[in-house]
Amino acid sequence: MKNTIFYFLCGYVSCMSGLNGLVAAPSSELDLPATLIFSKGSNEYAGEVLEITKGRGANLGWYVQAKEAEEVRISIEYACEKPLDQPYQLSFDGQDHFWDVPVTKKGEWGRADLGRFRARPGLPLLVMLVPPSNRKYDHPLSFRKLVLKGSTLGNLSLISMPVEPAAPDAKSGFGQKLASLHPALESRDLRDDPRTLRVSGMAMRGERELIFTTWDGDLFALDLEAIPVTGPPPLRRIAQGLSEPMGLAVENGRIFVTEKNEATELIDEDGDGIFETYRCLSHDWPCTMDSHEYLFGAVVQDSHLYFSSSTAMGTRNSDNRQAPLRGSAIKVHVDTGKTEIVAGGLRTPDGIGLGPRGSILITDNQGEWLPADKLIHLQKDAFYQFRSREPWHPFDRQEPTPPAVWLPHGEIANSPTEPFLLPSSWGPYAGHVMFGDATFGGLQRACLEEVDGVMQGAAFPFSQGFRHLFHRFEFAPDGTLFAGGIARGSDHEFINRVSGLTQIRYTGKAVFEPLSASLRTNGLELEFTQPLAPGTGWNPAAYHVTQWGYQGTQTYGGQKVRHRLSEVRSATVSADRHRVFLELPGLVTGEVVHVRLPKSFTSETGLKLWAGDIWYTVNRIPKDRLGEVQPAPVGALAEAAFFTYSKGDAGRVLYQNFCAACHSLDDTKLVGPSFRGLAGATVKVRDPATGKTSEVKATSDYLRQSILEPNALLVDGYPENLMPPIGAVLTPAQIDELVDYIVKASKKK
Repeated sequence: MKNTIFYFLCGYVSCMSGLNGLVAAPSSELDLPATLIFSKGSNEYAGEVLEITKGRGANLGWYVQAKEAEEVRISIEYACEKPLDQPYQLSFDGQDHFWDVPVTKKGEWGRADLGRFRARPGLPLLVMLVPPSNRKYDHPLSFRKLVLKGSTLGNLSLISMPVEPAAPDAKSGFGQKLASLHPALESRDLRDDPRTLRVSGMAMRGERELIFTTWDGDLFALDLEAIPVTGPPPLRRIAQGLSEPMGLAVENGRIFVTEKNEATELIDEDGDGIFETYRCLSHDWPCTMDSHEYLFGAVVQDSHLYFSSSTAMGTRNSDNRQAPLRGSAIKVHVDTGKTEIVAGGLRTPDGIGLGPRGSILITDNQGEWLPADKLIHLQKDAFYQFRSREPWHPFDRQEPTPPAVWLPHGEIANSPTEPFLLPSSWGPYAGHVMFGDATFGGLQRACLEEVDGVMQGAAFPFSQGFRHLFHRFEFAPDGTLFAGGIARGSDHEFINRVSGLTQIRYTGKAVFEPLSASLRTNGLELEFTQPLAPGTGWNPAAYHVTQWGYQGTQTYGGQKVRHRLSEVRSATVSADRHRVFLELPGLVTGEVVHVRLPKSFTSETGLKLWAGDIWYTVNRIPKDRLGEVQPAPVGALAEAAFFTYSKGDAGRVLYQNFCAACHSLDDTKLVGPSFRGLAGATVKVRDPATGKTSEVKATSDYLRQSILEPNALLVDGYPENLMPPIGAVLTPAQIDELVDYIVKASKKK
């Protein structure tokens, strides 16, 4: 264990060589001044004091380091002449404290104790002071500094923000989103072009009938044996007038729907095939008319209907309150209607489905309190981190329940949808979990395992190349997958184009790609769908491995915490060449390990690698489960240029991760306006507060303001809150790189 810690720290020291040195000498008492935060957002300095008038887009954070573990007391120096209606958040290495700001007298400074926190040694610790998010305040809080006080002399240091490790040049499937259909899939668009079908729920009724709901409130039936060779299939509407249904389930011939504010059973009393009777199963929770409040998904297990409720978005710019019990996982008995709140802390849990061994899985979307997207293993009484204000959710607590798999936003997910298990007919992928995405698009795959009774696992890119943005899924008995697309907004052409029904078949064609990842005490074992070519895989330099943690705050999203290059001490290929064990001495619980494989890997039969990204979430490190380490064969460690690194590529990667899902660089219509020809052009914008329109020139300053304050000047025709405030996630240097890339790329023909 001592050796593991030693090598881990050595690996991190190499990462820290990019720091600008220590900001302050080690001490038992440490000042964290306002002038050294990561980003002030739209707030302004008055000398050494930061006048905080808006939390959205600001990043009030510092990194500190402790040589030894100890308890640290934190206090704040501030002035605030009028009461605030919401508390501030202090987060110390993921430990949270909520502070109701006392009023100070005019011209006087206050000092308040914010609590005691445990500092762990070695790793840099992120300290964040987080204002209430997503609104402009009537008056400022004047912030001067935080003061950290320990008891060990020379123990605490203030250090610069760690520099992110350089990433290899990105290509499709290797650091960049896939661009085409998976080689083992065949896809057919079943949409009738004149009709917009925003599929919101899907289920099989019997062996040959697929039924699905639409956002507009209809329930359609499709006889799978009546699908023509060409042209749209014949649809039969069997119910209508549903209120924004977002989930559909069939159990023993009974049909259940989750609507805007109730779980409903549909009944055909007269037997004519049309469901005219709607029995309210349950509506035992409050609801508002907010356009983002839904009941998502529907799964029946043990005579209970499971679904989840989302939180409101319209309150984000006002008081951040939620109706009671929003953000819950709920189960209702299908006969009695008895309702139980299973878990809380969800935000936009658009997908719910059955996972391995009877588990229930939920996907959730990055946002306030969620620093990345998630695949969640539903557990009773769990709290999944989204918070609002009083009245608190009954399961709200300081320590959140981690997801089974973090889905890094913009890298493998953006708005993840329904998770579902792959059947035995899908060959090597059988038993794996797949999910769609209503913004990122395509299909992504996850492989799960239990360690000490806790679910965790890896996520992999699987396929793009579909017309629709997939929302709901259902398998026919023969293994054919039906996927329903959906979109929202005011661009009807875009909505019509990406919504509809797609038929997907797995062909069984051989594909060379990572199949699974399994954690060992001393590293990560990767399994491939095909044997590696002889001599391939032994060189540790062939694996670009990074790791990081996440820290949830009440601002949108969150940057990667302690993002660093990992040491790959050795790579051992199994005798059958299907598996590679990577010896990783720096594993830390609560972090994500990202493995990038080189595009040069080939299979035994000469197949090229389809995709090379793996994201593994470490919730538990198994004990006494060592991966096998073997010396490499003679000649297997010959030097090779597995990766290339190009200067100036950071802006393109940032665009790909944070912008490309909504903004194209050509004339392709996506959720947001195209960037083509944007730089220097005149843009018609709208002030959301007054509704007045004006024209501005798309300069670098305009782009920077749009990143920091997306709602300040809305492109006319687009609603508020459509774009997240990614400025709260990016550093000022990253924002500059992103703006520079957009300016240059938008000018290209």
